[in-house]
Amino acid sequence: MNESGTITLIPTSGLGNRLRIMATSMKLAREGNKKLQIYWNRNFELNARFDKLFEYPLNISVKPIPIRYKIWIEMRQFSSKLFGFENWYLSLFKFDFVFLDKMVSDVLQNRLNLQKEVNKAKKILICSCEEVNYFDLVDYQVFKPVAGIQKTIDNIELQFTSSTIGIHIRSTDHATSIKNSPFILFENKMDEELRINPEATFFVATDNEDYQNRLLQKFGNEKILFHTKVFRRDVTEGITGAVVDLFCLSKTSKIYGSYWSSFSYVAGRIGQIPVHVLKIEESAITNTNNADN
Repeated sequence: MNESGTITLIPTSGLGNRLRIMATSMKLAREGNKKLQIYWNRNFELNARFDKLFEYPLNISVKPIPIRYKIWIEMRQFSSKLFGFENWYLSLFKFDFVFLDKMVSDVLQNRLNLQKEVNKAKKILICSCEEVNYFDLVDYQVFKPVAGIQKTIDNIELQFTSSTIGIHIRSTDHATSIKNSPFILFENKMDEELRINPEATFFVATDNEDYQNRLLQKFGNEKILFHTKVFRRDVTEGITGAVVDLFCLSKTSKIYGSYWSSFSYVAGRIGQIPVHVLKIEESAITNTNNADN
């Protein structure tokens, strides 16, 4: 069947956010009979080429972002000083429908049906990092790490048992996560899990090396599993480490994750395992990821 148009996707922000909007766009393209063209933008949030992280997915084109769109992305950072010039520039590309982060609330509150807008348009631009709760779990299986990264994941997974639990603590660059999911919640939850099952082990994925060391000191090498990585986003090595963390979390029995962080949920969707978000003064928010949203 011939496609009836094209979705141009520019995923933004960090790794989890990008994979999430890519999965959403795959469903939009499939349901709307559109070709999907993904343009990957290297920046300070994620300084790595797509092909250094993942195998190219079948039937989906992923290319470095062209300069014409790169200029627009850079313009958006200074929109308050450009008096709408960035909107005029975007209009030159003559998209029939443009979806941006500021429109997410319209989707979530059912004021905008994203699939219907995509279906009736021929030339669509999606530039976003946001969750719109529209995906099929099968699309998360498209993401396959390159051989070198996959080998590291496989070697770490050899240490896992059926009682290995994923721990994702985000702290260094996300104020909402830091405030709502402090370190002590994870430490207490790990104590609780060990009281229930003394055989439990934990794979720890965090952007805070001090947290990792504190857990090692308290629980020991027999209980705490991790991999040596670069704790930075602005170098390729740091992003490859994040891919290892993401897929290792997906191999655990369940994940305790940080509030308002896409990373935990994406790992759960890849592994189709429960994700429990630890939030201060509230019981864990649970998402089993076992149904399409």
